[in-house]
Amino acid sequence: MRNNSFDLIRHLAALMVLVSHHYVLAGMNEPVIQGYNSLGGVAVLCFFAISGLLITLSYLNAASLQDYLVKRVARIFPALIVCSFVMTYVAGAFFASDYVSGKEALIDFLRISAFGRATIDEITSDFVFSESFNGSLWTLKIEFAFYILLALVLTLYRKAMMPWTLLLLFCIATYVLGNYPMNALAQKLLAYCAAGIAFFAGSLIAFYKDRFSGVRTKAITLVACCLLVFASLGTSMVWVLATLGISLATLSLGLLYVDKNIRGRFDISYGMYLYAFPVQQLVINKTQLAFFPSMAVSTVIVISLATLSWLLIERPVLALAHRNKPRKSVPDSAVS
Repeated sequence: MRNNSFDLIRHLAALMVLVSHHYVLAGMNEPVIQGYNSLGGVAVLCFFAISGLLITLSYLNAASLQDYLVKRVARIFPALIVCSFVMTYVAGAFFASDYVSGKEALIDFLRISAFGRATIDEITSDFVFSESFNGSLWTLKIEFAFYILLALVLTLYRKAMMPWTLLLLFCIATYVLGNYPMNALAQKLLAYCAAGIAFFAGSLIAFYKDRFSGVRTKAITLVACCLLVFASLGTSMVWVLATLGISLATLSLGLLYVDKNIRGRFDISYGMYLYAFPVQQLVINKTQLAFFPSMAVSTVIVISLATLSWLLIERPVLALAHRNKPRKSVPDSAVS
């Protein structure tokens, strides 16, 4: 699946998350699809759907389980660890008194690097949104858990039945949670399960990629999924059906349209996702800029940091992880 626009979609999704979070971080109401999900939440589902497809193909084409895991670790952790260092020791040095010289900075750095909460109260205590310095990172532990779960089930039985089973289980759990009285825990679990639907819907498409190769099939699927999303709004099945619709529509669009500008050349979407939240926190709370100018400035800074992350960390590490490996049918730059 070399001919696609997944890199383009991921960059657009990263911008959607940035826009959506800017409202929350400025103390405003986040754009939402009434009765369903936020703009940022929809973008996250797009990420998970693409990841489910490409990571499953990566597993199926991997030389070994170790090869698969090395690539997954190389994609997630180096950039995350550097981002954690920047958040604690660089931002901490400028925006928190006597923080970096104490053990709190080291503890925070290690916790964030290991998928822990990105809470640095010494920096965010007087922020509009003070709960977290980087609230986006919760998705990374879920995604990495899906990487491991996928490898476990496909090691046991390398057939489409495994993603079918997991998709069904996540659909059931999402339906139950979507109709359960909302509290903080139920809301968190609902987001996790919806991400599971997106990821394993993508995983399923990986097993049926040959049947999904026709232009007509992809176009019909795209239209049908868009209609499914709108038809499900306001129903008790909205979290299941809309999530499935968004996930499959994302994959259909990504395979239907071939991007020739970004595809295979660079992928700064992960770096944008890592740095957007803390940069927005600082720009919103440490400058006097109005809402839209602060969003514009944040976007420029985030793209700059993400580009540096790609050039100095992500691309070299990925090249090292793929060195001396058999050539696969999935291009390295297209794999999350």
